[in-house]
Amino acid sequence: MANKRFSSKQKFNKTNLKKVPLQSGVYQLTNQAGVIQYIGKAKAGRLKDRLQEHLTEKDIRGAANFQFIPTTSNREAELLEKKLIIKKTPKQNIQYNL
Repeated sequence: MANKRFSSKQKFNKTNLKKVPLQSGVYQLTNQAGVIQYIGKAKAGRLKDRLQEHLTEKDIRGAANFQFIPTTSNREAELLEKKLIIKKTPKQNIQYNL
């Protein structure tokens, strides 16, 4: 897997979500202080939709900003998500996986 980098940090709002590509990928939601709250993945064509779902449902408490890494396949997104969760241990991912 190639060395991936997140996009620049953007405010978590409808306007900025319009810029997200329609493909598979991994995303992270951070709070105002920059602390990672959640890392997630999206299957092919769903990166923008998945982020929109979090924004609409407000299921990730304190999410103020987001970043993403587009991937070329669902499998790549899955592997990258697992790697990042293990490395960064976001609070809400840990709560869901207990």
